Amino acid sequence: MACKPLFIFGLARSGTNLLARMLDRHPDVTVALDPYLPLFRSLRNALVASRAAKEVRQRFSSSAPFQDYYFDPDGAALLDLMLAGEANLPLDQDELKVLRLKAGERASLESPTLGAQMSGLAGEDYGQLFRSGLDLVAGLKTGVRWAGCKEVWVMEFVPLLARLFPEARFFALERDPRAIVASLLAMAEKDPTQAAHAPSYLRHWRKQVALTHRFATDPLLAGRFRSVSFEQLATHPEHEARQLCDALNIDFHPEMLRLSADGWRGNSSFDHGGKDVYAETVDRWRKVLPTRVVQAADYLCGPDMALTPYRPTTSPKADEVLTYLEEAGIEAGSWRSDSGDLLVAFGGEMVRRMLLDTGCEPEESLVRRCFLFKDILGSLRQYAA
Repeated sequence: MACKPLFIFGLARSGTNLLARMLDRHPDVTVALDPYLPLFRSLRNALVASRAAKEVRQRFSSSAPFQDYYFDPDGAALLDLMLAGEANLPLDQDELKVLRLKAGERASLESPTLGAQMSGLAGEDYGQLFRSGLDLVAGLKTGVRWAGCKEVWVMEFVPLLARLFPEARFFALERDPRAIVASLLAMAEKDPTQAAHAPSYLRHWRKQVALTHRFATDPLLAGRFRSVSFEQLATHPEHEARQLCDALNIDFHPEMLRLSADGWRGNSSFDHGGKDVYAETVDRWRKVLPTRVVQAADYLCGPDMALTPYRPTTSPKADEVLTYLEEAGIEAGSWRSDSGDLLVAFGGEMVRRMLLDTGCEPEESLVRRCFLFKDILGSLRQYAA
């Protein structure tokens, strides 16, 4: 691969397509939209099968959605496994055949050209597999200096990819969790098959905040990982585009702002009258999101907002949040990533709150079940003081 690898991560409905499209409009960059989630799932399963403790393997389901890791007794062990993982695991060749089909189907949703080339995925191990995948993306545009993909839910693989690709760069899109949920609910109204479990989105948002906080001080990622604000991207697109170019050591190109060129219509849940970048998306949630949903978002994400530019706008009541979580569980739609056990989920949220509000020093295993990393609890307590 002559060009350098580029990865964009974030949550679904967070605006990752906007960021990817902006970069892909640059003549020196090509970014594929969501082609390789099956590869990440297969890699996750291989890591668990080969490296996890026996009891963790026995409880793990290879068909499970990508996890947020909260409240699960095995959550910290699984998260550590992904963060410390290596891509040199042997790749079963029968699995490779399946991955070619799955990646082809997924890639074809956005790029039939790329989807048709997935028979070219190859490798004896997962490192070779990902290299071949990026080579296929690089072949979509001639003369590029950066080639990569945008994926959702899998930011815990950043360190593994950073070790595999020493020249890779990583962008993580950050967006207000209430805006993400507003987009999710609006999409579900337009297409009920797209309905999903909003509390799972909120927990994944917390995971991304915790990982972003951790990656900011990781020497492996120094100068290589950058969090990008959706709000800034939508409000000041040229300024942000220039910042992205600086990070990649390429010149700004005006085509980056012509997102609707070539017929691209964006991926917003709302109508924007054909505009390329729409700043009004930033605060639309304040008008369209029901108060009870805002309260639930503030309850689940409010403490963690201290590590971001966002802040709670309500004083959520636990009983009302519990009622909403129960309703959301009944109407979870086609996707959820939590255990489905309301007692575990809400009990965990209450323990999180208690640990934040007291000065007690519980066992690290409990802290990690509630905050993923011990230093996250310390940082949040600092901000709350």
